[in-house]
Amino acid sequence: MKKVYTIKELKDVLHLGERTIFKYLKEGRLSGSKHGKWRFTEEDVNNFLKSGRKSTKRKDKK
Repeated sequence: MKKVYTIKELKDVLHLGERTIFKYLKEGRLSGSKHGKWRFTEEDVNNFLKSGRKSTKRKDKK
């Protein structure tokens, strides 16, 4: 049986916040399926990790 992660479990595995996970879903950087609640397979997680996390640079306000 394949491992399936919830949002809460994925936060711990990827060390990301919930808002960031939803942002990555919206941007298409992370995939998952929604059956009432979001679920992520090991394949979803591995594909995300293989693609690498793009660094986000914040612009300093002047």
